[in-house]
This record gives sequence, C-alpha cells and structure tokens, in this order.
Amino acid sequence: MTAATPQNDPTAWFHDARFGMFIHWGIYAVLGHGEQPLFREFLNPSEYRTLADRFRAEKYDPADWAETARAAGMKYMVLTTKHHDGYCLWDTETTDFNAVKRGPGRDLVAEYASACREAGLRVGFYFSLPDWSHPACFAGPQNDPEGFRDFTRLIWRQIEELVTRYGQVDLLWFDGGRYPPPRHLRPTQLVKMMRHHQPGILINNRLGKPKKGGAWGYETPEQRLGEGDGGATWESCITAARKFWGYHVCHEDPSMWYSDRELMTFFVSCATRRGNLLWNVGPRANGELPGIYKERTRRLGEWIRRNAEAVYGTRPADFEFAYGGLMSQKGNRLYLFFLYWPGEEYSLPGFNEKLLGVHLVDGGQPVRAVQEPHRVVLKGMPREAPDICTVVALDFEAPPTAHPRAQCRLHRFPMPPMVEWLRL
Repeated sequence: MTAATPQNDPTAWFHDARFGMFIHWGIYAVLGHGEQPLFREFLNPSEYRTLADRFRAEKYDPADWAETARAAGMKYMVLTTKHHDGYCLWDTETTDFNAVKRGPGRDLVAEYASACREAGLRVGFYFSLPDWSHPACFAGPQNDPEGFRDFTRLIWRQIEELVTRYGQVDLLWFDGGRYPPPRHLRPTQLVKMMRHHQPGILINNRLGKPKKGGAWGYETPEQRLGEGDGGATWESCITAARKFWGYHVCHEDPSMWYSDRELMTFFVSCATRRGNLLWNVGPRANGELPGIYKERTRRLGEWIRRNAEAVYGTRPADFEFAYGGLMSQKGNRLYLFFLYWPGEEYSLPGFNEKLLGVHLVDGGQPVRAVQEPHRVVLKGMPREAPDICTVVALDFEAPPTAHPRAQCRLHRFPMPPMVEWLRL
C-alpha cells in the first residue's frame, strides 16, 4: 500500500495518524493468563467456554478507553471483536457464544464504536480468521469439505455483520496464520464485499495476497519496529507490557511494562519513519484499563502536543545522526529527536544549504550554531536534557541535502569524502 495521500483518499488519515490503541479483550481475561490459554495450557474447550458466564465486564466504560486514547494523542483504536477462541464481543446471529447471549449481556462492540466516534477517533475492528471453536478451521477443505464450507460461511457472515451494523468502520485488522489458509476464504470476493459496504475501509496485510501480487493493505510488523521508508504504509503493533497481548496477572507488576523512555523510543522510531505505532493493552476482565498504561500514554500525549509540528506531516530524513537519536524533515526544516542528550555541544554532518537558525521545538529557545563546510556545530544547548526526548529544529534556505562527507555511514561510505575528511 503506497503512502500517497490525495485529497479524495478516504484512507489518507492513516498515513499521518502516528499512534493508535490496540485492545485485546475477551473471556480469556477471566483467567488472567494472556490471550491464548485455551491453546497454550491445553484446556478442555467445553470447560473454557464456561468462562463466558464469568465474564461480566461490570466496569467496562468505553468512553474512558476512548478518552485515554485521545489524551495520549492517539488517532484510532482497534478492538478484538473476536479472537482465536471464537468468542464474539458483539450481538452476532451466527453463534450464542457472544457477549449478549453469554456474559455481560451487552453489545460491547456497539458501545465501543460509539465511544470512539464521540471522542473523534477512527474506529478499528480486529477479527481473527482462525476460530478454535470450529474443528473444520484446522481440518481444512480437503479433510472436511462440508464443515469448511460452513466455517467459511460463518466467517463471511460475521465480517458482514461488523461492516453493516456499526456505522462507519475505518479499519479492519485481520489476524491469522496457516489455519485457515486465507486463499480458501475467497479473499478477493471478501474484500469486494467489505468495500461495497464500507468504501473507505482500510484493511491490513494479513488476509493473504491478491492474485496479482502485493498485499491487500498496509504492513503490520509485530513486536518489532518497521524498517521505514520504502514508500509503503506500515504500522508496528507492540504490547505495552513486555509479554502477552491479553490481560495477564503478571501485568500487576509495574516492572513488566515498558518504561516511558522505551515507549518514547518506539513512538519516535515509528513517527520519524512515516509509520504508526499501535500500542496494545489488555484490559482486566471487568473492563478496567491498567492505570500504568493510562499514565504512561498520557505523558507521551503531552509530549506529542508540545512537539506536534515535528511529528505530523513530516518525512524521513537520511543523515548521519546515530549518536543523537532520530530525525525527520518538513520543507526546509530538519528535526532532530535527541533520545541521547549530548549536553551543551553537538556536531552534525555538513549540509549544502545555508543554515538560517536553530531552536528547541518545545518552547522555542534558540540554539547557537556554527556552520562549517563539512559539519554544523550546535553550541550553548542546555547542560541537562530538557525532556525525555528533546526535539531541535534546524531551518535552511532550501530543503537540506547532505555534504558529501555527510553521506558516509560507519560501514557504508564512498572513499573520496572519507579520504578528504581524514586529511583535515
């Protein structure tokens, strides 16, 4: 999916969203052993299904979830409408194994979608293609052709319910693996059906590949950062706690969560490479979000608001800055995201364009700079880091391009500029 953003593109919002909330929630939260105890702990499927009757969601407040996302500077949310265990959070007609018939007695998806829109957020639905409540999912069309046809019809009916009952759906986040092979679900026709009902819907790349190659939608590196910038649209999905997508009792230990600095590094790494960070949380069975998730995302949201000009509408910048952090650019302005604050002075590689001025983005404090042919020296910066990540803006007469020496990397460089530099 190419990151072109024409004015009439209904998916253009995603290319500059930068930050979203991923929510893994279902009856597995009752056990507090992550999102896959049915499979990982070899549970009896019929006994596992009784967890639905203990899943009450008595403190479920999707408006609080949405406000948490909004305060964090997130632009969209993605909720697991159905995970691999087959339990549906909406009032589906395809099975009684759902939140209205068994458990809370509420259509949790309807409430979630309304809360997203009320907060000005884009609505995303996660949907698992594997369904462990249907043996034909694993048997496949060769071994159980009739059962697999029924299973395929189930998948189609459930997806059609999701894209026709809840107003505008901005994003459908498929998940799965080898079982069932996506090609057996008639993905071309499935995408056509979804886009008939939701012309502007975004689809990720986990529905297999179109016959003509490529992918249906954007790339979704999992628990790792995307490479950036080959022109493709991408989103890294990462758990805010170090292990498990769904709620686990170990999440009550603060040391299990990524720190503010680690969250900042994940976010800036995505934002400066024109990607998005989908930051996952597993609510407790009662519907509460862990306080540590709310606090740390709120602090990042405050930072985003102070440094928004460097986050949105930028593109990657490719200059040597490994000792400082990361960078992006917009027009004639280059943004340096200092994740490793250097103190009062720092040297950058040289630029071909005249440097007009330097300042801190948050607060506007000017920074003295000396431009030499092969480098720029920043002087008189604060001794201590002003922030967990301090953004410095450099303004040039024209969009900055690298001096030949600045095109060098530690293990990748043209010989002449290196020779010239070593003779200084």
